[in-house]
Amino acid sequence: MSFSPSSSSSSVQTLLKSGFSPTLKSINQFLHLLSKSHKYELITHFFCQINRNKIKCNPQTHSAFTCALLKLDKFEEAEHFMKTQMEKSLKVSGFGVWDSLIRGFSVNKKDPEKGLSILKDCLRNYGIVPSSFTFCSLIHSFSYKRNMSGAIEVLELMKDEKVRYPFNNFVCSSIIYGFCRIGKPELAIGFFENAVKVGALRPNVVTYTTLVSALCLLGRVSEVCDLVGRMEKKGLAFDVVFYSNWICGYFREGMLMEALRKHREMVEKGINLDMVSYTVLIDGFSKGGNVEKAVGFLDKMIQNGSRPNLVTYTSIVMGFCRKGKMDEAFAAFKMVEDMGMEVDEFVYAVLIEGFCREGDFDRVYQLLQDMELKRISPSIATYNTLINGLCKSGRTLEADEVSKRIQGDVVTYSTLLHGYTEEENGAGILEIKRRWEEAGVCMDIVMCNILIKALFMVGAFEDVYALYKGMKEMDLVADSVTYCTLIDGYCKSSRIDEALEIFDEFRKTLASSVACYNCMINGLCKNGMVDVATEVFIELSEKGLTFDGGIYMTLIKAIAKAESMEGVLNLIYRIENLGLDIYDTLCNDTISFLCKQKCPLAATEVFMVLRKNQLIVTSTSYYSILKGLIDDGKIWLSKLLIGSFMKDYGISEPKLSKILLHYLSLKDINSALCFLSKMKENDSSVTFPVCALKVLMKTGRFLAAYELVMGAKHNLPVMDVVDYSIIVDGLCKGGYPVKALDLCAFVEKMGVIFNIITYNSVINGLCRQGCLVEAFRLFDSLEKINLIPSEITYATLIDNLCKEGYLVDAKKLLERMLLKGYKGNTRIYNSFIHGYCKFGQLEEALMILDHMEIKYLVPDEFTVSSVIYGFCQKGDMEGALGFYFEHKGKGISPDFLGFLRLIRGLCAKGRMEEARSILREMLQSQSVKELINRVNTEVETESIESILVFLCEQGSIKEAVTVLNEVGSVFFPVEKWFGPFHESQELLPLSELNGFSSVSSSTVSSCERNDLDLASVNKVDNMVENPGDLKRFSQCNFFDSYYSLIAPLCLKGELREANILAKEMLASLDGDC
Repeated sequence: MSFSPSSSSSSVQTLLKSGFSPTLKSINQFLHLLSKSHKYELITHFFCQINRNKIKCNPQTHSAFTCALLKLDKFEEAEHFMKTQMEKSLKVSGFGVWDSLIRGFSVNKKDPEKGLSILKDCLRNYGIVPSSFTFCSLIHSFSYKRNMSGAIEVLELMKDEKVRYPFNNFVCSSIIYGFCRIGKPELAIGFFENAVKVGALRPNVVTYTTLVSALCLLGRVSEVCDLVGRMEKKGLAFDVVFYSNWICGYFREGMLMEALRKHREMVEKGINLDMVSYTVLIDGFSKGGNVEKAVGFLDKMIQNGSRPNLVTYTSIVMGFCRKGKMDEAFAAFKMVEDMGMEVDEFVYAVLIEGFCREGDFDRVYQLLQDMELKRISPSIATYNTLINGLCKSGRTLEADEVSKRIQGDVVTYSTLLHGYTEEENGAGILEIKRRWEEAGVCMDIVMCNILIKALFMVGAFEDVYALYKGMKEMDLVADSVTYCTLIDGYCKSSRIDEALEIFDEFRKTLASSVACYNCMINGLCKNGMVDVATEVFIELSEKGLTFDGGIYMTLIKAIAKAESMEGVLNLIYRIENLGLDIYDTLCNDTISFLCKQKCPLAATEVFMVLRKNQLIVTSTSYYSILKGLIDDGKIWLSKLLIGSFMKDYGISEPKLSKILLHYLSLKDINSALCFLSKMKENDSSVTFPVCALKVLMKTGRFLAAYELVMGAKHNLPVMDVVDYSIIVDGLCKGGYPVKALDLCAFVEKMGVIFNIITYNSVINGLCRQGCLVEAFRLFDSLEKINLIPSEITYATLIDNLCKEGYLVDAKKLLERMLLKGYKGNTRIYNSFIHGYCKFGQLEEALMILDHMEIKYLVPDEFTVSSVIYGFCQKGDMEGALGFYFEHKGKGISPDFLGFLRLIRGLCAKGRMEEARSILREMLQSQSVKELINRVNTEVETESIESILVFLCEQGSIKEAVTVLNEVGSVFFPVEKWFGPFHESQELLPLSELNGFSSVSSSTVSSCERNDLDLASVNKVDNMVENPGDLKRFSQCNFFDSYYSLIAPLCLKGELREANILAKEMLASLDGDC
């Protein structure tokens, strides 16, 4: 006879209600039938009726009821019932119900702590030992919840004498997994190694897979290869999960190619990829910046029959967003929607972050509206992404408005505080602080650090200190960022005492942060406390912490500024014996710094320290020291270092070749050219250093520079028109205009085009050598190369024409200049005034002076001096004095030569008192005093000014004139101080002292000369292209030039130098004329 559970239930219940009491056996059979039919609710109701009818039950009845409660997830009721029965000494039949209860709490309810409590009761109070599976489930639940202390406690219970369950791979992999989840993979690896060491474990592929995860988290992905070798020896088969973990580790380290190799290896072993493994690859390449590769794997995944899920597509969207390809990212997003997949908040958040990064907030707000239409509620994380994007774009006020529409968390307020701090908005900072306090949001350490920085920005130093001291009450522990922020804030506010107090507290902690030391050292250096900064740096070095050279260089620069280079050397000596790994790097950096500061001798001392400790001296350090020594004239010391340089690096080292060429170029041009030729045989790129040329030019050795350039020819370094122009100008000043023209021709063949400044130098040089005709030929040829003569070109020629007495031609050239649109200035008219005065045409000079006034040109001290000279030439001392006093009233005094000529003229007329009065006024002139002081610096003697004052007071005017003549001879040799005024140097920017005043004065009649007819000067074709033609015209006209150089040497008693010049002149005349 068969019957249904429902009909049986109603009949039994009817019997119970009518007062009939069925047998216990029939009740248990009925409960068993209900259990098999999964009618657990009926079992609980029936059991309640049994209790109301006071029918005595046995353990089988209790067990059926307990199982029903467990099946209905009524674990609390089941626990209460079971414990009640145990207290009554009525055991619930079967240990399985306790296993189910413990697993129910730990797995279903995710409350492993409650499960552990019941487990302990079973073991200690009831004498019940649950199954090993129950223990494993508890361990796994604790590991999943990151409660590793609970997992270890269960593990200890497994090893108890009453239990002694074996330690299996499931337990081991769960423990490893748990330690990885709490961020302590090193403990996971230690646990595994101990388990294997004691022989409690024979790891399988699952355990090895979790171990791979731990190794990858520690960045020890390379060790997985050894692990694979051990697995292969044990004959373990690899699966797709193992390889996916391994590949994920390579992606985490940014090793995309290695990840790709492991993928290929997996395919070659015949391991089929599943959806997860494909997603790992796609996600890894997307995050690694190779989203195109990720898209390729997506296509392959679809072709192989694996169906991508939302996580897979989200990785693609993220990859495009990270590369700034927002159109492609949005297209991928739309494709997901078109496929009918239900998108979640996370993919929206990824897109929002991407558009925020691009600053496209209109699209961001459209996405938020789209989420609202799809009834996807943005969480605080999504809003924080928007707020962060707005703050980074400098739109913190807008971010603030967004935050007011949501219930912000600690990230919200931290982001807003950081945004206002970056914008230096003090009012915004204080408002966010007020809102945060009202919201009652708990602060974390990140927000605390941001708030400290913000309070520093608004100058709330007391609030900063109170916040720091109150961290303990908020269960916050200061980290290295906290200390760095505090130290940096106090240092920037010049509150060094507070910074040092915080630094001392940091030193008492177990934290070791180089950044804190860097902040302290930097702050001390900026506040001039280099001694304390040095001690902090020494402490940092002694701790053995790894630091970069940046903070060391900050300290070095501060010491150099405060204590000169001796302090820098003292620091080098102090850290010499600390055993720093980067000591050689620090020393080489110091050498570079000292050389840049023009202290090659100090750099040499650091070099000696490196040699003493047998440390490496870089080729750059060698080169810097040698270049500094050579530039500083320490040739004797540079020879020693060149030997060491050659021994360490060999002659093939480019920097050695360069410095050797530099050295030889300054010592012996022929040796330098010979060495260059030999080096070219091995290395065609070798050129002589341009710095050697610059040293030669700087020291006035222009002829040597010329020989070096012409000798090197095709081995020249890269030089511009300015470099060549300086050499040309130097040659012209030194009396070598022909060589200057040779250089111009050579350089132009190389494609370097000179400008008018260079040709002005050549024209000036020709004029100084008395080659006026050649100068004018060059002047006339400028138009052929499309060069327009400048005002300086005209002024140079006019000045030299006036000096030589060709005043009519000078006037014609001036007219030509005015027609070109140039305006005459005071300096040009000074040339005419001085020329007329020199040749006795005072009336003409005065007419020029009147013309200057009409042109509103103001006379200067050179004008006054020239006119005074004109009066003195005629012996008209009254006129000279009258002119002097007239312009003195206008605030214009003569220069040194003007005063001297006036005093000499008065002395010649016997008017000693007037001469004495003029001498007194002369000694009050600022320009005269500066000239005399220059003599004081060049001649080691008693102050010339004081001697002149003494002679003036004693009335010894003739003796004073003698002294003044000696001063004049220093600056104006021979008749220069009788001749042209010396301000013409200012007309040429490339000219130096006495730019035009070195031209010799030929004996000229007092009448005005006009035998130089500019119109009749024959223009020479290709003059600039063929300067050799000019060379033939000019070589026979150098007698006057040599005379102007030899005569002053004879007057000064320098006969040896005069002899050398005379021999050179004769050799030149013999060879060329």
